[in-house]
Amino acid sequence: MKCNHAMTKKETPSSYLSRLYLKCMGYIFSVAFISYYAQYPALSSRSGVEPSERAFKYTFPKLFDHVVEGGYSDPDSFAELLTVFGLVLSVFIASGIAHHGLLFLAVTSIYHFLVILGTSFYTFQWDILLIETGFLTGVCFAPWRSLRLNENEQQAVGSWPVRFLLFKLMFMSGVVKVQAECPTWQNLTALEFHFATQCLPGPLAWYAHQLPPLLLRLGVAATFVIEIPAAFLLLTPTVTTRKVGAWMQILLQLLIILTGSYNYFNLLTMALCLPCMVSEESHVGHEKARSRISHVWNVLQLATCAFFLAWTCKQMFSIERFGPTTDPGRQMIGLKLSMTKHECNLLVEHVIPASIVCTLAFTAVTGVRSIIKKKSNRLGSFVHALVCCVCIVVTAIPFFDLSPNLYRSTFLGVNLKPSTWRNIRQHSSNVSHGYGLFRRMTGVGKQSTADPATERMRMGWAGLPPSIVARPEIIFEALIDDSAEWRELRFRWKPGRVDQLPLQAAPHQPRFDWRMWFAALGTIQHNPWLVSFTDKILNGCSIVLDLLDEPEIVAGRHNITRVRANLYHYDFTRLDTEWARRIPGVKMVDTTSPFRYPGQVWTRKLFQQYLPPLEVSNQSLRQFLHQSGYGTSICAVNEDRCKDAGPSAQVLCRIAVSLRNSNEKSWALPLAAFFSCVMVELWGFSRRRKRFTEVKLKSE
Repeated sequence: MKCNHAMTKKETPSSYLSRLYLKCMGYIFSVAFISYYAQYPALSSRSGVEPSERAFKYTFPKLFDHVVEGGYSDPDSFAELLTVFGLVLSVFIASGIAHHGLLFLAVTSIYHFLVILGTSFYTFQWDILLIETGFLTGVCFAPWRSLRLNENEQQAVGSWPVRFLLFKLMFMSGVVKVQAECPTWQNLTALEFHFATQCLPGPLAWYAHQLPPLLLRLGVAATFVIEIPAAFLLLTPTVTTRKVGAWMQILLQLLIILTGSYNYFNLLTMALCLPCMVSEESHVGHEKARSRISHVWNVLQLATCAFFLAWTCKQMFSIERFGPTTDPGRQMIGLKLSMTKHECNLLVEHVIPASIVCTLAFTAVTGVRSIIKKKSNRLGSFVHALVCCVCIVVTAIPFFDLSPNLYRSTFLGVNLKPSTWRNIRQHSSNVSHGYGLFRRMTGVGKQSTADPATERMRMGWAGLPPSIVARPEIIFEALIDDSAEWRELRFRWKPGRVDQLPLQAAPHQPRFDWRMWFAALGTIQHNPWLVSFTDKILNGCSIVLDLLDEPEIVAGRHNITRVRANLYHYDFTRLDTEWARRIPGVKMVDTTSPFRYPGQVWTRKLFQQYLPPLEVSNQSLRQFLHQSGYGTSICAVNEDRCKDAGPSAQVLCRIAVSLRNSNEKSWALPLAAFFSCVMVELWGFSRRRKRFTEVKLKSE
């Protein structure tokens, strides 16, 4: 009896994965709040590039009137203290102190509010994904009857909405690549551009860019397989097949982390894989007792997964041979995507309704099993299963944007008009979103027709033209003090100097550097925030100057008198290889080993002027900012912002300023958050070890 008692107290793998998922969400929210807090002064404060006060006033007018107009707090202090409060709640979740559903809804609501205040700097898909994940986790996955999950408790029913969210993210990301009909995705040459043209390349991006074309094109094909057919494995009713799909997604995210800086997005996607590994079986004996029948059943499931993936590969890709037919030894094997946009639309129209219905059925069956097993609170289990089904339906709404024929689908016995669907889509946009990562590859250069290159140079690898990279990059230049020579202004994270390897920024996301990548794809008329940035640095605003990697200018020892911006086309240098010589205009580097630091990382060519020279007294600058909705330029240091605050707002303002000063000197917030999580984890480990020792002594 004592041994059986010890077994029942042991934590099951599924309950461990459930608690681990909730903790991971806490850590990810903590990173998001810390990153937001660090960048708020330069981006969204009253002295920042895009002040949040206008968004606050027009999006939340009643709250603005009560808090700001009522004299309780200024907008900046309110936003910063709310960020700190969200961080404290996130630490509670990450450390395992509390996992209640209301806690997740609270941090999700706070981050959603801050994203709106962040205006266009916080409109990226990972911000939207974090909000949607936090909502589903709080409503469906997190416990509501207790502060945290028990060690032998799992969330079998609540896992289905989270699995369906991961399926939506991956499937839509794969489908939009096919529907966009981008030549780089159709020819599987996207990775020959991606490493150099992604927003913020990682330190290993240069080395990945040197890989042979065959390996890179196999990588693109593997991406399609993982994002489209392997995504369906996440919705299967057996845990073995779901684990196969989850591990494939984790592998893809790890490879992305190695070569790029995408903040917490990859960590969040991997965290979403954890509920896919939660089993519906709760008895420990079923987890450990591997009978012969169960072993054969697992092998059969793995064989089925392999057959399914192999069959889909045959349907999606075609193999061709290129080269002289008289000499087979010199022929090259080419791989192309054979799925057309029409075929992709047909796939969407057939599989999406079936996927929604099957997921609802699996959720209902799991809920019925949960109700039967429980002797008490059956009504609560029924309500929980019903809420999970409703959340799955709401999560599925963006799927209907993939094909217009889905609006006419009657798979649920409902035939609604497109206008009705659009209204439903609009009203559910706060908790359900569509995704489409890397729909089109940017930075694709054009080969000059006037170039008298040989036929061999015009032809790339496997019968395709050479992949010419032309990454657009904005380079700011300035006249410093009384100098008449233009000097390039350096930023911390974006590419600039040609001899510097990219830095690893993740899990932090430098929003300004990231958004400059998007600005380079357009014109200055579509990016007035860059003119606002120019105005701030011309006026010597120290908060905005901190975005630069210029210590002397930030410290006030030198002043910027004039500013201009040019648009360059960047490309990585190449190792001297046979396929690199086929690309016109590339620069080869002499490196005895491919793992050594290259002397020159980038090459760049001036393309055009992006922003004409401006000075602080330029009237056209002031007029452009006024027409774009930017008010009078304000540049107040942190210590001076409380001068105009009312008596009631003075207290909150001084608290916010004190927190800001302590954080700037010693990184107090991230260190305090990390220390709190570590201490609680050590305390929990000590308790579990003590309890395990007591149970072991009793069993003896």
